[in-house]
Parts: sequence; C-alpha cells; structure tokens
Amino acid sequence: MASSLNFPLFFTFLLATLLTTSITTNYGTFSDEVSEAITLKRIEITTHLHFYFHDILSGKNPTAVKIAGPLGFVFGSTFVIDDALTEGPKLTSKLVGRAQGMYVFVSREDNPELLMVVTYIFVEGPYNGSSISVLGQNPVLNDVREFPVVGGSGLFRLARGYALAHTIMFDFKTGDATVEYNLLGQKIAFGATAMADDPLTEELEPGSKVVGRAQGMYALASQRDSGLLMVMNFAFLEGGFNGSTLSILGRNRVLDPVREMPIVGGSGLFMFARGYALARTVRYSLKTGDAVVEYNVFVTTSCNAWIESF
Repeated sequence: MASSLNFPLFFTFLLATLLTTSITTNYGTFSDEVSEAITLKRIEITTHLHFYFHDILSGKNPTAVKIAGPLGFVFGSTFVIDDALTEGPKLTSKLVGRAQGMYVFVSREDNPELLMVVTYIFVEGPYNGSSISVLGQNPVLNDVREFPVVGGSGLFRLARGYALAHTIMFDFKTGDATVEYNLLGQKIAFGATAMADDPLTEELEPGSKVVGRAQGMYALASQRDSGLLMVMNFAFLEGGFNGSTLSILGRNRVLDPVREMPIVGGSGLFMFARGYALARTVRYSLKTGDAVVEYNVFVTTSCNAWIESF
C-alpha cells in the first residue's frame, strides 16, 4: 500500500549569536586559546596569535618582489610575498610561519594604502599546517592598522576575526620592514552544541504554512570538516500525520550540496519507521547563521507501506 505526503518539507533553523572571549598574551607568546560555554552549550574559541612579519625587498634573496606597476611605491605597485613570521622582532628569532600572498598600492593620496590579500601559514606547534587568510585595507603610515580575518584552514577552518598591525622598523631606502601582528581569530569549536525547535513549512518562505516542528539538537562532531551530529525529531501537525513523528540520528556534512541521514524510528503513523532523509541547503546567511534547508524524507512503516514526501 502506498501513500504520499502532499506537502514539501522545508526545515528552517536559526543559529544563535555566539558569545566570545578575547584574551591578551604576554610578549613573546605565540598563541593562546580560551573557550566559553554559553546558554545553549555552544562553544567558540578565540585564538590570539602574536608574531612579527618581515618584508624584505633588498639583497640577493628578497621575500617580497614587485611584479607590476610604475617605479617606486606608488599607486598600482604590486608585490608578491613569501615573508617570514617569527616569534620575536629579530629575523633570526624562532620561525612560526610564513605570510604568502600579495599587496597592492591602491591609493592615489599622499598617505599610501595597501590592499592586503595574504594567507598566514603556520609551522609551529598544534597550528602546524593551519592557516588564516586576511583581506583588507592597510594604511601603512598609521601607527596601528586593523583588517579582517576572512577565513582559514586546518584548525582555523571557518575562522573570522581581525588583525592589528604595527610597524616597528621601516627602511626608507630599501623598503624593508618589520611589522608586529596581533591576530585574533574566532571559530566554532569541536563539540559546539545547539538545541533546536524550528518550524517545518510547506513552502520556502518562513511565513508559509507550518506543517510541523523540528525539535532536538545538533553538535559539531568533527575536527576535520563541518560534520554535525543530528539528533532530531520531526513532529508533524498537518492532516492525517498530526501528532506523528519521525526521528533522525546521523551525520550531516553541512557544506555538501546534498546530505543523507538515516530515519531511525518514529511514533504514531510512523511507528517502527525506517528510511532516510535527503537535506539540501537552499539559503544560508554567513553573517547571522540563519538557514533554510529543504528535506525529502523517504520511510517505510512496519506494514511495509512506503510513504514518500517531496
């Protein structure tokens, strides 16, 4: 016997804003971390990195090379870099990483401003192989400049934050410079957990007809990718399925286009149900974390009747 739900399931969930805690490190300390649990037991880690950036244009082995633009340090001058990052202000101090990317003089005014497109690749301790990327404006004659952290890899995957740069040495003849960096990056930590009581709607828009609620929890359960553990009940409120539920327990790799998760049971008309759910994100806000996810759920009941929802 076959039957079908006559409405699509759109799973809308809103992610709460995370509280973060910033910290200050002592001179010479490369990194520190702090984590703070909040009401929903979600955790975010703030990492503070302190290092020195050595931009060398002179000598036989420069780490910054001009690739385009007129002579001098003027509008349009473009440089690629592979600069050392060290624990102390001297180039001979302990190497903790490299800055690889480019900067471009983008201002016609007397105060030079750079566009920074740089990845900081770390080689020290637990951050070995991880990176943080910055993209922003750098008015180099200002005492302290701030530009945004826009992402990262490894332990800094999905990171956001900011970098503070302070020049401690500049040679007007050669262009060589040493810049002190305080870099703060924030990311959702392994183990971050949230509770959900989200509407299931008939159409894409959140204001459309509600056909149920998604109630349960999800947690970031992978240290290598964006894999969530989903422990969720879909409680239906519509038509003949009013009062019935379906339960999901599985892995949700949220960055994949389509994710499959098992149906492990249910209640009411879905008692002893088995099947699977296909999830596809149709809307996501990087700023707020709000998302709309389309679900197609396929289940079989104890009487072997297939129930299909589109």
